[in-house]
Amino acid sequence: MKREAEVGALQQVGAADPERRNSPWQSDPEQSYELLREQVGDEVDCCYFNDERFADGAEVASGGVRLKCERGIWVEIAERQV
Repeated sequence: MKREAEVGALQQVGAADPERRNSPWQSDPEQSYELLREQVGDEVDCCYFNDERFADGAEVASGGVRLKCERGIWVEIAERQV
């Protein structure tokens, strides 16, 4: 129950607009984080979502999905139960 409340309190960023700047999103645990890391680079310290900059460690909600910025990559960390 607390997890749902936490997701509800996160900034809702909406859906990613492909016409705007967005950091890569790792939604599949089978997807290689290291491959995305190579694409992004080691020196990235923020994420972008629809041109908005978020600090490393920031958490947002995109619809019912909770995302955390991990050095330039959005990592899906939880789904909201509706």
